[in-house]
Amino acid sequence: MGGFDLSKNVDEAREALTHKPLKATAIERIRICDDMASWDCPESSQPLRLARLLTALLSRVSTPLEPHDVLVGRSVERELTEEEEQLYRAFAAGNAKLMRQILLDGGHVAYDWELLVEVGLQGLKARAQAGLEQARDPEQRVFYEAMSQIHQAIQDYVLRYAEHAEELGRIEIAERLRRIAFGRPESFLDALQLLWLITLVTCSYVILNPTLVVGRLDRILYPLYQSDLAAGRLTREQARAAIVDYYCKHNLNMGRGEHQVGDSTNSTTFLRAFNFDSPQYLLLGGSERDGSPVENELTALFVECIEPSFKNPVVIFRFTEGFSKRQASVWRALMGKALASASLMIYHDGRVIETYRRIGFPLADCWDHYQFGCNWPNSGIHSAWMQGTPKSPQIKGIYESEEERVAMTRAYSQLRTPSACGWPEDLMAVLEDLAKREDQESLSIEDVYDGFFAKMSEFIDLKLAFYSRELAIRRRRPSQVLTFADCFTGWAIEHGGTMGACAKYYFELQAFNMFATVVDSIIAVDTLVFQERILTLGELLEACRRNFAGCEKILALCRRCDKFGQDSELSNRHARRVCTEASRLVIEKSSPYFKRESLYLCPCIQSDTWHLRMGAEFGATPDGRLAHTPFSQNCRPANGSCRNGLTGMFNSLLAISGDGLLSGTVNVDVERNLFAGEAGLDLFSSLLGTYFENGGLQVQISALSSADLTAARQDPERHRDLRVRITGYSGIFVDLSPRLQDDVIGRFGKN
Repeated sequence: MGGFDLSKNVDEAREALTHKPLKATAIERIRICDDMASWDCPESSQPLRLARLLTALLSRVSTPLEPHDVLVGRSVERELTEEEEQLYRAFAAGNAKLMRQILLDGGHVAYDWELLVEVGLQGLKARAQAGLEQARDPEQRVFYEAMSQIHQAIQDYVLRYAEHAEELGRIEIAERLRRIAFGRPESFLDALQLLWLITLVTCSYVILNPTLVVGRLDRILYPLYQSDLAAGRLTREQARAAIVDYYCKHNLNMGRGEHQVGDSTNSTTFLRAFNFDSPQYLLLGGSERDGSPVENELTALFVECIEPSFKNPVVIFRFTEGFSKRQASVWRALMGKALASASLMIYHDGRVIETYRRIGFPLADCWDHYQFGCNWPNSGIHSAWMQGTPKSPQIKGIYESEEERVAMTRAYSQLRTPSACGWPEDLMAVLEDLAKREDQESLSIEDVYDGFFAKMSEFIDLKLAFYSRELAIRRRRPSQVLTFADCFTGWAIEHGGTMGACAKYYFELQAFNMFATVVDSIIAVDTLVFQERILTLGELLEACRRNFAGCEKILALCRRCDKFGQDSELSNRHARRVCTEASRLVIEKSSPYFKRESLYLCPCIQSDTWHLRMGAEFGATPDGRLAHTPFSQNCRPANGSCRNGLTGMFNSLLAISGDGLLSGTVNVDVERNLFAGEAGLDLFSSLLGTYFENGGLQVQISALSSADLTAARQDPERHRDLRVRITGYSGIFVDLSPRLQDDVIGRFGKN
């Protein structure tokens, strides 16, 4: 491997993140896919079409290798000539749709990385071929045949890379590539190289917005690492160099901009580069199958190698009880990385497992849970996300009637949120109904809660009934579709069907979006209408309808009410009640579906960046929020609400952290000067350690200066190194849209 100066690798990755041309495009992939469209056979089955496409792609794409590469595997993205740009636009307008009909993966998944390391590519292919020999169902035979062809296509791609490495005199790399093409990984470096190549193929060539969970690497790779060190085949510095280069590689195939609020004018977009703003999640820590904590030398090394200037991989550290004291040096190092990086999040492993147990999971199936997408929960590699796996409209001939097809196709777009502007809109509808009742004097906050949760209950019933019906339809022909993820999931290989129809567990998200806006509005109604009786419900709602114009006194009253995040008895009580009742509804209503068909909804507080779009479309709310301004985001208190600082915010979050949540995303934005130097790091380590030791669910840190953010807007080129947390991913501040920049600036210094 030569020397261990990885500065060129790190500089290259930083340059790609900050200065790659905005419209850099994976033109190789587009040319091949465009050619594929001209000779594609629509009458062929989707699995065989997928195998044919991937074989064509992987047999023709470049195999670039640089002198400073420790691990090999790169894709080619560059700014296009005028002629190539015309080809791209034609592809985007036409053939891209065809490709999406073949590449049915929705991303947002984890592969069975442990199995891949255990048996290798050849072992997976052997299992698929054994399934083919035993299968009698024609569709299942096609499923296994196509899967085996895809494994072979990847093996051939690895061999092409080996030949290129040998031509360049990189004999050690060539030998490693041949080993992993035909056998299972024999060493730590073999395994990490194999894992990266599968990640590269996924993120650069196969899945639009892959959002891939790349595994619990400190757990999966530790046995090989340990045996290599003992045998003298590997030094810690060699392992460190490989990990740093692995981190670097994750940033080379990204684009510029942001995918939820950005557009083609200010972002690369996924059609140009599949992975342009897609996070890959690397998991550290957590529990073993027997409940013991995963914490070893490799855990510490992966933490040590985190590069703060990178967007990927997003490191998710699964906190186990006592870790901050038991592994104090590693915890302190982790906190130092958290203050320097916006691509790190921490989850409380025990809290998540407790909720899975409440849902009905046996303890043995709880240990491998993970977070994916924008802090969404998943129970593990034996699970299938209903929204992310091939849907019934993508499966030919599966419907029993045209009426069934129309009903299922139409319903998909109506099940993400209860209404166009989420739960705040539903709360306002309840308040409007209550304001029309004649018995105003007898109304209480209980009527608000009853009406709100009746709406939530109705929506959850609708959602579970739909996904139960959808699952039954998919199971009619479980082998008719194949995804790339199926090829790396032991459960799909064993059962001969796509995970969307053959998984052990099926889930869909049930997010409580704009949580703090709802809680703060309920607090305002309770305080002003029912406790202090300063206003009638009608007067309060009329002020909201007028966006408080001419109602400045009412606006002041609304804004002086307690808010979630300030750690008052009233705000904590309402927040706990809202969270507890919402999660109880989700879990209890899921229970019969889980027992009958292993289907459940995930209770979480999550809103991505919908708080911007939905807030822009909605009127004023009783918490004092003005019309067409952002709602609160995820689990975070509304901007400006944490009047008692970080400690007050964390205490408020602790009030809801044990109430049946699988995910509760919190952007913790701090002025970095507050935690400067060794003393500042000690203080921050103690603060976060106390929060998690007391049961805190999740945090993700952005430590910057509001002054820096303001300066960055004025002179973007001098501040291209500023990274901030968005939701489940981070962004380069100067590449964000103005609307998102405004929202981020609003978070800093106001908590």
